[in-house]
Amino acid sequence: MGTNSRIRTGQVSGLGKGPVKGPGDSNSRRSTRSSLAASAPGRPLPLKPLSPAVPVADRQPAPPPAPRIDPESSSEDIAPEIIVWTEEMDAMSLDSSDGSLTPVTDDALTPPPPTPPTLPLLNEPAPESDQEPDQEPDQELGQELDQELDQELDQELDQELDQELDQELDQELDQELDQELDQEPDQEPGQEPVQEPDQEPDQKPDRELDRDPDQAEQKLGQHLDQRLDHDLNADRDQNLDQGRQQDLNPKPKQEHEEDHDPKQAFLSVSSLSAVSAVSDQSELSPLASPSLSSKATTPMDIDSSKDVYVPVVRLTQSADTPRRRYDVRPKVSVPPDLPLAEYAMQCITAAESSRLNPYSLHQEEYLILRDHISHAQVTTYLNIRNGILRLWIRNPQIAVTREEAVGCAKDVRWFDVANVCFDWLVRRGYINFGCVEIRSSRKQTQKDQPVDGKRKTVVVIGAGMAGLGCARQLEALFMQYAKKFREMGGQPPRVIVLEGRNRIGGRVYSRAFTTKPGRTTDSFQGKRCTAEMGGMIITGFDRGNPLNIIVRGQLGLPYRPLRPDTTLYDSNGKPVDLERDQLVEKLYNDCLDRVSEYKFKQPTSKLIEGNRDLIDEGKDSSSETHKTIRQIEETTAAQPHAPPVSEQNIAPQVNLVPVSSDRATGRIHTEPGTPGALRAAHKAKVMGWKIKQGISDEADLDIESATKEPSATLGSVTDHVIAQYKDIIDLNEQDYRLMNWHIANLEYSNATNYSQLSLQGWDIDAGNEWEGSHTMVVGGYQSVPRGIMHVPTPLNVRQKSSVSKITYAHGSQTGPATVECEDGYKIDADYVVNSIPLGVLKHRSVKFEPPLPSWKSDAIERLGFGVLNKVILVYKEPFWEDDRDIFGVLRNPSNRRSLDQKDYTSQRGRFFQWFNVSKTSGLPVLLALMAGDAGYDTEQTCNDDLVTEATAILRSVFGSKVPEPVETVVTRWASDKFARGSYSSAGPKMKADDYDTMARPVGNLFFAGEHTCGTHPATVHGAYISGLRAASDVLDAMLGPIDIPTPLIIPKETSLSLKRKAAENRDPTQARLEAYEIELWDHIIAQIGLRPIIPTKPAMNAYIFYSKTHYEDARKKLEEGRRAGKGKASANEVRVMSAKMWRDTSPEQRKPFVDQAEEQKRLYTEAMARFKEQAADWDKKATELKAAYEKEHPCVPTTEELAAAAVMLAEAAVAATAGLDGNNRRTRKRVESYAETEASDVEMTLS
Repeated sequence: MGTNSRIRTGQVSGLGKGPVKGPGDSNSRRSTRSSLAASAPGRPLPLKPLSPAVPVADRQPAPPPAPRIDPESSSEDIAPEIIVWTEEMDAMSLDSSDGSLTPVTDDALTPPPPTPPTLPLLNEPAPESDQEPDQEPDQELGQELDQELDQELDQELDQELDQELDQELDQELDQELDQELDQEPDQEPGQEPVQEPDQEPDQKPDRELDRDPDQAEQKLGQHLDQRLDHDLNADRDQNLDQGRQQDLNPKPKQEHEEDHDPKQAFLSVSSLSAVSAVSDQSELSPLASPSLSSKATTPMDIDSSKDVYVPVVRLTQSADTPRRRYDVRPKVSVPPDLPLAEYAMQCITAAESSRLNPYSLHQEEYLILRDHISHAQVTTYLNIRNGILRLWIRNPQIAVTREEAVGCAKDVRWFDVANVCFDWLVRRGYINFGCVEIRSSRKQTQKDQPVDGKRKTVVVIGAGMAGLGCARQLEALFMQYAKKFREMGGQPPRVIVLEGRNRIGGRVYSRAFTTKPGRTTDSFQGKRCTAEMGGMIITGFDRGNPLNIIVRGQLGLPYRPLRPDTTLYDSNGKPVDLERDQLVEKLYNDCLDRVSEYKFKQPTSKLIEGNRDLIDEGKDSSSETHKTIRQIEETTAAQPHAPPVSEQNIAPQVNLVPVSSDRATGRIHTEPGTPGALRAAHKAKVMGWKIKQGISDEADLDIESATKEPSATLGSVTDHVIAQYKDIIDLNEQDYRLMNWHIANLEYSNATNYSQLSLQGWDIDAGNEWEGSHTMVVGGYQSVPRGIMHVPTPLNVRQKSSVSKITYAHGSQTGPATVECEDGYKIDADYVVNSIPLGVLKHRSVKFEPPLPSWKSDAIERLGFGVLNKVILVYKEPFWEDDRDIFGVLRNPSNRRSLDQKDYTSQRGRFFQWFNVSKTSGLPVLLALMAGDAGYDTEQTCNDDLVTEATAILRSVFGSKVPEPVETVVTRWASDKFARGSYSSAGPKMKADDYDTMARPVGNLFFAGEHTCGTHPATVHGAYISGLRAASDVLDAMLGPIDIPTPLIIPKETSLSLKRKAAENRDPTQARLEAYEIELWDHIIAQIGLRPIIPTKPAMNAYIFYSKTHYEDARKKLEEGRRAGKGKASANEVRVMSAKMWRDTSPEQRKPFVDQAEEQKRLYTEAMARFKEQAADWDKKATELKAAYEKEHPCVPTTEELAAAAVMLAEAAVAATAGLDGNNRRTRKRVESYAETEASDVEMTLS
């Protein structure tokens, strides 16, 4: 059953923001995927897709689904029909005959060899040249000109042009070529490249004949050039075996495109093909890849945070790399009726939603492009890249094609750049990932038919989020690069996933309750009532979370945001005073602030930025410089006292300090600042604490001694800080209980006691948080991995296949490998992706042959891997506040009156936080967390004791009415042989690059899992991102690096050539009209002067005036109590302080600035009113003067123009007879964008 189409509206900030519809947004795309929710007996009902922003009554009837065959054409986006998968459905396959699901055996899970796509996704590369390396460009050009071009010109032009004109043209072109070849190397001649369309020899090229009689003579010449191009095409196809490298077929001239002589175009392309590549010499050392986060708590340097393991970027720099042919036109993927500023905003938002900085190059992009583009050209590249990302973000259900990506370039010279960018985005998993439909190309040639050849095998071990994400990405990559594999003599590889359990999902496990709801609403009908045993919270969709694309853009799963407000109850069951709670939380954050001074320093990274103003306006840079980024860097490094290349263009270092904690996840929120900048006594007073009598404001803490202990950890040093603070301020027993509740929350986010966390690396992922509400998937988080497994086609997953041994090729990525299972089953593979959890690797239950190298095994030992357990209680009726999602309970120490941190360690994490998950599980359910030492104690405690303790805690809070639960589920992840714990953490002895080390492959053995993602460890989205990265590593090992032609951007024509050509080809009608218009406007300006200028819009925000006025006050406030050696406050710190001061000001204090802003608004409004009045008066007078002038001085065509019009009409008749009337041109389709609603709450009534 086909899916239903629905209108999509754009958004400013990712898929989940409110509807902001851009006018006429083109390039929408239609999905042809068949829904897995087709009607079938006994099948669950599909989930209701997310509500569109357009009201139901206003929606238009959905058109029937049809595949989009063209980057200029478009389609409407599809809302997928999704079902919540049941356990039984994991053993189902999609029947191809009717779309139903039928049970199959394990053997049947192996899919048949995938049908090759009907068309290649990559165009056939041109054959390489067989010329000798030492052949001079002049000789090559002369030979080609004498043997090919002159013969074709003579044959074609004998019947249509005078022989004398042909000889003059040859002489003039030869002279021009000789002059340009004699120029300096930095000014190599270059005709603006015109890429030939990818057409069959007998297919007529697209043409657009302008029937304006004023341009008849010009069109006649163009038609003759096109006829010549057609003949050259046919001749080229007959000589492919001779290895000719030059592009002999310039694309026909397009509208608004400059005239090109066919001979000159041929000469330019040929000469450029002989340019040698720049040598690869640099002092640049490998740097970590940046990731994007624009959160308020994120450093200003977006690209400075360390990314996941980045494979070595191997580049093809050879000048012999063939150029691809493109059957596409410039700007075809840019909506023509969308304002440029709106288009630019959508592109910027798309980049931010893809974990990329819209204004600067990613580290890998820098390494790829530094030999090929200049600093000025970075802006144009970023506009192309951001435009490609926009296509993906606005419809992630179907893949962006290469033609669509190339169509984001506004000039044919940038087609190869867009092609390289597309390859990089696809390979690295920034586009075309997840449950995406990979469409076939538009044509299929005989060479693209399936061939008999070896089919390689990739085995993925583990069917969790990392393993399934990697397998799904590999399947998509193999389809997109199918032609490449066939050109290499084989078929697209197959992917096999081995899973030891009898289910998929790994540590994302939604266990079904045995209790059935007494009554459910229609919105929850057909969904499973589940308990989240493992991962359960999506920590925000915005700013790059790939789950945003999968959950909301592809699977359409319903979800519910968690309310962030949390009530804390003391150990006696009474609510804690909110003011006291906030006071202790500030103290807790300050303790972490002082400890964070000893964290690992973020590695430096290159910051190569484009022009922000141009990018914001959607405009490309017009600057053309011949020196590449590498040349500029190496020239600079050669100067006396200049920094080496590795130290140039470095992003500024920004320190992050803790400012708050996330009570739902325990994660620390940070913002730019200086760690431990203020003296302790002064900071305590600023926070609101009273200093003990006799303590000076100059009193400070001494934690150096604690940090120098051999066994120093986050916990040991923080306990030392708390103990010293106790000497400065009065802390009572409740303060200690509150402090340790926050510590338990930190242990929850790390799945271990904080005394087992590295002092330097405990917050290694700081600054990489997503934005947006925390959410939970209705019906179970496990629907996400099940969707990845089944959509768009089922993956080959073999369950109950526990791996016992992996044999791999240590020294090469191309050797054989074997995976052995515990039941004796063996699989021979070419590549193995290991997504086995870190806990299992530490347990050494899987043998590696040969053993893993020491650099890998040592990193496994250094990283931590702890446990977080849950106690889940099901009740008949809720007795708690149904509108509150989270509440916490303070726990007493082993010694009730103790003020010693050691006494709180064992108890603080027991049932310390409770989640009301009734609206996502379908039953009245409370879920309690067991963190820190309590998580390990749960492994040894019986269920009855845990339930008794939990019931006692609930009765202390809600009274004796609390009943016994009707069902209880207790997790014990450390006892699970397939997990051996919950998630990774920074072990006490970890090194700064251990997460990157875990991601590095060993021979043909690759690694995935949350423990290999340094930017997002211990998270579900981090596991998925690691799967994308591992798939990229495998593809690079198979296909090699991205091919880059040299030169990547063909230089523009020289200014002398352009001026001469413009003078020669000047249209008489156009010249007459331009001269007439100049005379007309000179007459108008002489009579009434220039048109009034629109007034500049001033600042009209009260805060701006306040911050300017109080900038020095904010700086002085930061200097008060500042510790020696901390330096002056940075501009970022001053801005943050100004914002805090503004928030704390009273309405009376704000009034002067508000009045000032209102006055500016009033003055601007009055100025605009005067401008509109004066402009309207000027326009009226100008119109009258124009009409009078045109009446007195009419503009009459000349005799030459009339004759040219007659020739053009005759030429049009010839073109129509030859079938060149433009019927083959593509058409555009209007595009509607896509956005989800802000929330996806499922209202329900519980029995």
